[in-house]
Amino acid sequence: MMKRILFLLLFAAAGLPATAQPTRTYEVPKLTDEVRAIRAAAASWTPSKPLEGTLPASVDNSKLKYFPKVFEQKGGSCAQSSGIRYLFTYEMNRLLDRDAQASDANTFSYFYTWNFLNDGIDQGGFAEQGLNIARQQGAMSLADFPDPSSYFSFKWASGYDKYTRAMQNRVKEIISFEVISQEGIDLARRYLYDAGDGSAHGGILSYSALATGWTFDSNYSGPSETGYTYMLTKLATDGAHAMTIVGYDDTVEFSKDSQIHKGAFIVVNSYGTWWGDDGRYYLPYYFFLQDRPSQTLSHDVTGCSCTVHSPQVVFRVKVTYDSRNDLAFTMGVADKPYATTPTVTLKSAIAANQGGDHPMQGEYSDDNSIELAFDFTEAVPKYASYTEPKYFLTVTRSEIGKAGSGVINAFSVIDYRDADGPKEYVCDLPQPVVLEKGANLFAAATTALKTTSASAIQWLDNLWAPYTAPYVLRTASGKYAKFEITDYDRGAGRVTIKYLYQGDGSRNLNSLTD
Repeated sequence: MMKRILFLLLFAAAGLPATAQPTRTYEVPKLTDEVRAIRAAAASWTPSKPLEGTLPASVDNSKLKYFPKVFEQKGGSCAQSSGIRYLFTYEMNRLLDRDAQASDANTFSYFYTWNFLNDGIDQGGFAEQGLNIARQQGAMSLADFPDPSSYFSFKWASGYDKYTRAMQNRVKEIISFEVISQEGIDLARRYLYDAGDGSAHGGILSYSALATGWTFDSNYSGPSETGYTYMLTKLATDGAHAMTIVGYDDTVEFSKDSQIHKGAFIVVNSYGTWWGDDGRYYLPYYFFLQDRPSQTLSHDVTGCSCTVHSPQVVFRVKVTYDSRNDLAFTMGVADKPYATTPTVTLKSAIAANQGGDHPMQGEYSDDNSIELAFDFTEAVPKYASYTEPKYFLTVTRSEIGKAGSGVINAFSVIDYRDADGPKEYVCDLPQPVVLEKGANLFAAATTALKTTSASAIQWLDNLWAPYTAPYVLRTASGKYAKFEITDYDRGAGRVTIKYLYQGDGSRNLNSLTD
């Protein structure tokens, strides 16, 4: 109770209005090579069908069942709040004609992607990064990964089933286009109306801007069809932020320098319903027509299309480690059961030297262990001709932060392509294996190694070294032989032996010559 009273007193002393924004200012995130590559790969969007008739005067997709509840983000997670919680949730539900608010399974967790991308600290990023994870690995719903009570735990989800369910919800394509002219504004209006393909409902768009020092008219009462009362009147001067364009209203009027400028986008923020007009505001087209730095107000907007994905081959990994940003995981496969290295590889998009100097499940976790799953389906066409595939997992341990240590507890590959049901191929790990610095290679064969006897004789130990003891065998014709394995080349699949064969049928096997 005393904490609540103290908070109220401090709030009053600060003289903050009822619609104050979060007080922390987040810096504009660094544009990395990774982000540049994602943006370069994004499709430059244009409508695929001519418009029939004319655009309506207003569209508000935030009122559709596909849009989730307006919420209040935690920390510097705005890019994932916009890109995953709003944009991806909306597009998945639009695809499936599903109510986003009917179930936690229909709304997607912005923490799922943010905690892979924020280096284990409270900092921002780009919407495209989360959408790229959702393209390669999928996104986890609130049912499997609820918003944590404290974002300072930087938690990762654990559980094979959670990750495989996430894999089913995928970004099909990331799209972008410029909004720096009337043509760009018209493209955005068309996208919001019908996604440019004649759909019954259009898409929504993520954009970024500065968000400290901006000003609003909180009592807009001019013309509108959508009825919001909060309008941006001046662009911000500091503080990076990502938000979501959900519609437009051509009838809104914005006065600047004694001139009336018509039209505004409808924006949903992630500061909660208490901010703005139920979390919304008008962003006049006027601002997109002005020269400005791209960080002040995006030159580009971002959208996505979605698809339902059926994983075909999935890597299941359980690892215990106390500094997760040291680790990166690479999946692989070879075409021979005796292969020692993969011929086809695919790097995981998650748990890739990410998450900071925290245990695998995050700070303040009681368990340093985690069970992850990585989708290998993208690589399947590349080894479709392999008749006896052998799967490999490479766990690369670096020393990025503090000196971490840990083990791999289990590794297997589940193949869902068989009509009789999934098949699991298990790596033989009789006990946890310590992860050494550098590449740690583990294998799971789909074909059992052939033995030299009908009896349960093993000629290789657990380290793939041949036993040195001699063997005696009887041939199909009743003759006897004695042999010893002197060398085994795993890569070539070649065994060197010395032997004695008694072709006369006797059992005199006392000597063994080369």
